[in-house]
Amino acid sequence: MPKVTRNQTVPKKARKPAVIVDEVTGEEVRVSSVVFGFVMLVAIVVATAAWMGGSMSQIENRFASFMDDTARTVGIAVNDVSIIGLEQDPALAQDIRAAAMIEPGENMFRADPHVIRRRVEGTNKVLNVRVHRLWPDQVVILADAAEPVAVWHDGQEWTVVDGLGRVIPDARADDHKQLIRLAGRGAAKAAPALVEALKAEPDVAPRIAIATRINDRRWDMRLVSGATVRLPEDPQMVAALDSLSTLQLRTALMQRPLETIDLRNKGRVYLNPVNDPDFAARKEAARS
Repeated sequence: MPKVTRNQTVPKKARKPAVIVDEVTGEEVRVSSVVFGFVMLVAIVVATAAWMGGSMSQIENRFASFMDDTARTVGIAVNDVSIIGLEQDPALAQDIRAAAMIEPGENMFRADPHVIRRRVEGTNKVLNVRVHRLWPDQVVILADAAEPVAVWHDGQEWTVVDGLGRVIPDARADDHKQLIRLAGRGAAKAAPALVEALKAEPDVAPRIAIATRINDRRWDMRLVSGATVRLPEDPQMVAALDSLSTLQLRTALMQRPLETIDLRNKGRVYLNPVNDPDFAARKEAARS
């Protein structure tokens, strides 16, 4: 056995290149080969784009077309786009179908429900939009037509306002006497928020004769009793209506002989009894 001297250099073991073992075939694939192949693929794509005029969009379009053809071949292309909830308004249903921008034959994987919903909601013509893909070949869009929620005096005549704050051109105010009555500039646009807030206050809503929009920031509500409720600006409106409802339940406040119920200052309620000339002075003193 040969001796190894103290100063003799022992050769280092050669480092093997990094490899990946294919779990199926058991074959070893060098990492460097994989990286080189990927780089070459990118280079081919870029070179092809340059040969086609320097536009990657052409390759993207051809690839998308190829995927659509493949989807149709295997039976996962859009075969039907159904609109549910707008059967009574065919014209509106057709508008929503067009806004969805999904055509029969399109790849089902490209019919993204979230994208379709945003497109439909962007029309501002319908409410409660839901979109579902029913595999393998159907897209279903559910939506509700905007219903009348209020009657608004636009300065010349009474008009009907829907749940999106739009005037319904062909609707007659006399056919909707059960709806809340509004007045003032900007009242139509702000109507849905007011109506939604009043839904939670059944002890308040029936006692309102008319709500007037003030400076497009808040509401004054004249009650059936003749009193005027001065609400704060919109961000505090819901809390103020809740306080008013509580006071109504405890004290029947909205049925008392009052000129104003002022809720504009958070946490305080100012009451002005009928024929009380000193109310303004007392209110100012309370603020100081």
